[in-house]
Parts: sequence; structure tokens; C-alpha cells
Amino acid sequence: MSAEIVTEDGRRLSLREINPADMLDLIEAAGTAAGSAAWMRYALMICSVEAIDGKPLMMPHTKDGVRELGRKIGNVGIAALSSYHYPNEADQAGEDVAERDQAKN
Repeated sequence: MSAEIVTEDGRRLSLREINPADMLDLIEAAGTAAGSAAWMRYALMICSVEAIDGKPLMMPHTKDGVRELGRKIGNVGIAALSSYHYPNEADQAGEDVAERDQAKN
């Protein structure tokens, strides 16, 4: 992967490819949360960030570490990551909002 995305607020998020060893570490860190597909999907997006504005980040090895990285990334960063990792779903979500707004009028 090794890509970079720019968030709406101008931050640069450098991304890493999650390899099998990283995935095993994340599953171990997740503990019981590993059974939640939604938590794991969200954590995978968060853990794909290896640097913010060129400042390197370590891959989290605990649930608290994943949460802390999520806080650093913030809502705008998560929106950018979602669009990057799941572009078809982001397009669909945009269509749903547009349809809802049109239905209100």
C-alpha cells in the first residue's frame, strides 16, 4: 500500500500495508473485541496510519493504543481513511444522504 492521503483539514496521513504478522498482533491486542467485525474493521483503518504529517507512529499493540491513535487521527482523519479503504461504501453513503435531503424537500 504505502500511500498518503490528505484530510479535509490538511493533515497528511501516511499509510502502511497491514501484513499477516501485524494482523495477528492486532487480533491479540483486541482480545474479546476481535470477535466484533465492526471493531476490527475500524481498528484496521486506524492501524494503517504509520505517520501523521511525516511524524512516524508505532503500530499499537493494545486496545488502549488503538484508541489513542484513533484520537490522534480524529473524525476528519477517519472520514478520509474510510473513503480511501472503502470507496464504494463512501459513495453509497453520499448517495443516501443526497436522497434523504431530496426527500425532505
